[in-house]
Amino acid sequence: MHRAPRVAIITTGDELVAPGRRATGRGRIPDSNAVLLAAVVASAGAEIVSVSRVGDDPPRFLAEVERVVAEASADVVISTGGVSVGAHDPVKAALAPGGRIAFRTVDMQPGRPQAFGALPSGALFFGLPGNPVSVAVSFEVFVRPAIRALQGLPPVASPAREAVVAEGWRPRDERRQYMPVRFDEEGRIRPATGGGSASHLAGALASAEGFAIVPSGTAEVAAGDILPVLEVSS
Repeated sequence: MHRAPRVAIITTGDELVAPGRRATGRGRIPDSNAVLLAAVVASAGAEIVSVSRVGDDPPRFLAEVERVVAEASADVVISTGGVSVGAHDPVKAALAPGGRIAFRTVDMQPGRPQAFGALPSGALFFGLPGNPVSVAVSFEVFVRPAIRALQGLPPVASPAREAVVAEGWRPRDERRQYMPVRFDEEGRIRPATGGGSASHLAGALASAEGFAIVPSGTAEVAAGDILPVLEVSS
């Protein structure tokens, strides 16, 4: 028997406002990633031991990581935002110098910047991008398989199913694309919204039933094409 992994969630950004509170003021946005990650972590069978938020301050972020590992005995720490190459990327500034956490760009859209490694305590660390669709895709591709492995389960509950495209689209670039899609009554797929897979389009997640996986270098997805679909776990 394997116990449920203990997971701590940390969102970053001076612009974030607590869920349920009105985002007043220029540049302020709701912390939707905290709600999203809490839901998907629970659906993966893990125990959420902490959900916290810090601004764009590397020392404060590092202190929060150390706190959740020590006080909450976290087995896994998931953060959002601050993993790219911008001037206000606290996660990278806090953890990259230690050499234990790797920061990489991945051939996928959305979700290109990623961070992963083991903290000094042995807890796994996942640094996800900050935009909501990137967070959702990154969790399904990288984090959920790890949480399942910690429970002694196969990496995925079931392999991606193949589905016929009902309505085509043009990928945003040449990277492997994870397009939020929904199924019609005949089991065919179409984009969940007209905005495609842009990483900031959180509305696409509300109606998405899965992510269609489009191979790198695909210039156009046409009606009648067959694509693997990573279904959203519930």
